[in-house]
Amino acid sequence: MERLVRIVDLRVYYDLPQGAVKAVDGVDLDVIKGEILGIAGESGSGKSTLALAVTGLLRPPARVASGKVLFNGVDLLKLSNDELRKIRGSKIGMIFQDPNTYLNPLYTVGFQVGEVFESHRGGPIGKYLNDVIALFKSVRIADPERRVNAYPHHMSGGMKQRVLISMAVAEKPELIVADEPTSALDVTVQAEIIELLNEIREGMKTSLIFITHDLALLMEIADRVAIMYAGKLVEVGSTNEVVREPLHPYTKALLSSLRYERKRRLTSIKGSIPSLINPPNGCRFHPRCPYALPKCSQLEPNLIDVGGRVVSCFLVGG
Repeated sequence: MERLVRIVDLRVYYDLPQGAVKAVDGVDLDVIKGEILGIAGESGSGKSTLALAVTGLLRPPARVASGKVLFNGVDLLKLSNDELRKIRGSKIGMIFQDPNTYLNPLYTVGFQVGEVFESHRGGPIGKYLNDVIALFKSVRIADPERRVNAYPHHMSGGMKQRVLISMAVAEKPELIVADEPTSALDVTVQAEIIELLNEIREGMKTSLIFITHDLALLMEIADRVAIMYAGKLVEVGSTNEVVREPLHPYTKALLSSLRYERKRRLTSIKGSIPSLINPPNGCRFHPRCPYALPKCSQLEPNLIDVGGRVVSCFLVGG
């Protein structure tokens, strides 16, 4: 398997008056060419910060304290803003969570998608009208010849998300990072977007990082899943293996909270994500873990390989 992205000991902190928030704290993760890697965890686990670091979109008060993000062997963290702009949109595409935040209400959606072509190919935006229409057709936007002249407020949430997807895939990137792209959509539209992303991956042979708090979605789309908790990875493996036999207590708790069985209530995870300014010693999940050992509050478990997947827990592998 050929590796497209290699994240090495990445640490991203937010410098606040109260102290440094350790949003991503020592993450090692690979993305294989052509795969869909799902990243899951509760809000505050560091998923979106990881996505922004990969795409070079971190802004103050965020800072990279250490680590590497290697894309085809090139460390993105060492590139200048101009060098990153050449890669974003052409080699790496980004699909954001809320299209209302990222679509400008003053310009037509066709103009805004055309800006992607203008930025990377040059020339006036108008010359790319047919390319934008073709893109809209490919992401199943109805009546694309008319929609290119529509403003964002003329479109439904699902259609606006398709516009963002068309921006992300315009230059056929090698990697697409999708940060909770379906969280603001109803269930029916979610299914349509998941199907569309699968088609894009297969048609373009691109890799996809799909970030969500919803493990049920990853069960439908991801080849592998990475579970994050409080800025750290706790388990990484193939989707089938992780869902069928989760090893980390946090992964088990996430799955239990969304499974429904007759005569059995859904279970919730007690407590909440700890402060990442002063995270607990040892395993960061131990204050909420029903299986915690005495040493879990004192020592931090390392990620270890267990039959082809990795997990960070003293209960696994001795």
